[in-house]
Amino acid sequence: MKIRYDRPVSHAATWSYRFGLFAFALFAISAGLHRFGFMQSDVFTALFLLCTGLAALAFLLACHGMVRLWMVGARGGRASAKACLLSICVLIPAGIVGFRIVTLPQLYEVSTNTEDVPAFLDPVSRPVNWTTDFEAPDTQPFAGQVEAYPQVTGRRYEGALDRVLEAVRLVADNSGIRITATKLPDPVVLEPEPSEEDAVDETPSVAIIEVDDGDDLPLDPDDENLAGVEETIEPIIIVPVQVLLQGEARSVITGLASDVSIRLSEEAETTFVDMRSVSRFGPHDLGANAEIITAFLAALDAELVGLSVR
Repeated sequence: MKIRYDRPVSHAATWSYRFGLFAFALFAISAGLHRFGFMQSDVFTALFLLCTGLAALAFLLACHGMVRLWMVGARGGRASAKACLLSICVLIPAGIVGFRIVTLPQLYEVSTNTEDVPAFLDPVSRPVNWTTDFEAPDTQPFAGQVEAYPQVTGRRYEGALDRVLEAVRLVADNSGIRITATKLPDPVVLEPEPSEEDAVDETPSVAIIEVDDGDDLPLDPDDENLAGVEETIEPIIIVPVQVLLQGEARSVITGLASDVSIRLSEEAETTFVDMRSVSRFGPHDLGANAEIITAFLAALDAELVGLSVR
C-alpha cells in the first residue's frame, strides 16, 4: 500500500509573488514615464513610496513562505523565490535613496561659489506640492555643501573667453544640458574723437607753476605754489567681462529636472567657469546637482585639456 503525503499550501508565498510582481511592474512603468518626462515628480514619488511598501510586504511574505517550506514542506517555494527577486529589484533603489537622504545634507541647490552665486537669466520656480512641508528653512541654503561635495569647485583655464565659451556649448550639448538663455557681454561703443574746436573749448584750465632746477619732485601738496590746484586724477575701475548661460538638465537615472546656470568670467588672460544647479522638486536632491556639476566640469576639462590651471 502506497503512502501519499498531502503537502500544505503556503498562501503567504502565493500572495508574496502577486505583491512582488505588482510592485515591480508599477515601479518599472512609473520610473520609465518619469525619466522621459511623461509623469510629474510628485506623482512618481508617491508611486515609488507605494511600490516600496508593497515590495517590503512581498519580501516578508516570501520569507514566511520559505520558512513554511523548510519546516513542513509547504508548497510555494518557487513563488517565494520569484517574489524575493522581484521585491529586491524595488528595495535596492529604495535603499540607495534612503542612504543618500541620511548621509547627504538636505540641499536642493549646489553652487561652485557659495559667496557669489551665479545668477539665473530667467526666473526659476519650484512648484508647491505635498513635499514642501519637508523642506528645511533657507537660513543657510548651502550648509554642509563643502564637507559633502568638496569636488564641486570652479575651473580656471588659460584661454580666451570665446574659446572656452565654444567648449562649454559643445560639452553642454553632449551632456544633455539644453541651453535656454544666453547673456553675452555688451558691445563696447567707441565715441568719436572731439574736433579741434571742441578740444579747445573743453580744455580744462591748468595752473602753470615755475619750478626751479633745484626743487625736488614730486612737489609737496602743502606748497603755497600749489594753492588752488585741484586733484583731477580719477581711479580706473576694471569690470571683468562675463557670459551667463542658463539651461535645463535631468539626472541620468531618476530623471529629476534641475535648472543650471553657467558663468564665464575673463580675468587677466584666463577664463574662470562657475556653475549652479537647482532642483525643481523636493527638499533633497539626493546628490543629483553635485553629480551634474562634477560631470559637466570633468567633460569640460577633457575638452580643454592642457588649458586648465586649477
